[in-house]
Amino acid sequence: MAILKNRATQRKIHLRTLHVFGRGRSSDTLLESPDASQLHASIRWTGTAWELHDHSRNGTLLDGARLTHSGAFSLRVGNVISFGGEASSTWVVEDIAAPSNLLWPLGHDSAPVPLERSNLLPQGEHAEVSIHCAEQGRWMCTTPQGSWVLEDGDEIRFSNQTWCFIAAQEVTSTMEAMVGAAPCIRPRTILHFNVSLDEEHVRLQVQEADRQFDLGERTHHYALLTLARLRWADAQRHRDSQAHGWVELERLAKMLGVEPGHLNIQIFRMRKQLALALPGDTHVPELIERRRGSLRFGSLCFRILRGTQLEADFDPLALVSQIHAEESLVA
Repeated sequence: MAILKNRATQRKIHLRTLHVFGRGRSSDTLLESPDASQLHASIRWTGTAWELHDHSRNGTLLDGARLTHSGAFSLRVGNVISFGGEASSTWVVEDIAAPSNLLWPLGHDSAPVPLERSNLLPQGEHAEVSIHCAEQGRWMCTTPQGSWVLEDGDEIRFSNQTWCFIAAQEVTSTMEAMVGAAPCIRPRTILHFNVSLDEEHVRLQVQEADRQFDLGERTHHYALLTLARLRWADAQRHRDSQAHGWVELERLAKMLGVEPGHLNIQIFRMRKQLALALPGDTHVPELIERRRGSLRFGSLCFRILRGTQLEADFDPLALVSQIHAEESLVA
């Protein structure tokens, strides 16, 4: 993440992948100097460096030297950029790191928070917010009040402070670059539900490759078990895997005998418990998928053992392969 600091006010700004300076309302950073143009200058990320471009009438200075309109000038830490004659239009380059997804502080002096694939904020047992990058490359925010897809510029509040979500998806379309990490091959995740015959106890274990994590018995495990059963039942009835397991939030709450608000709290606790239980190098799987007021069990393998009897053994990839094979035989 690149940062500029205003020499007069000491205000800091982060640079977007393409960042526009000027007096025009569409500018990312507004310039108040009467010498500034509507579209005065821009700084853009090339994939390897930040480049400054001048588009103005009165000129842009880099370390005191006037830039040419046709030039692209790479930035380095310590550069001084002047967009006009006013002191308030002079900025110092503090950081030239590549763009990244992050939370930018609003109204307080805390450091920006770079986002990894999975984040509990604040960290630890007292987390109030979970932010993670879903398989589709979308950023999801989950709180005890509900879950939603994060858009660039959305505000998030935790620890009595407000933050702005800054998305860097313009850099590339791949999820790995979005989160600032190299591509990785994720291990196969299997959830093991052990349910007592009277349905009063649900124990959950998560298995990834040769590692297994026991999450014990929790009230919210029964809600996750119910979603798994709904997906399993649909998979037995019809072939459209994209339609399997979807249920409206209010209907699921009614099935479980809880209020929708309490169900949202349980969903937050599911993700929080899993994120705390897994080691830092472990990908936190997408337990629940959402769309327009509905949700379903994520595209994960699961096994349900009720008493000593196997109730369900679900593998979404194997199911899709089976359907494709059957369709090929028919054709």
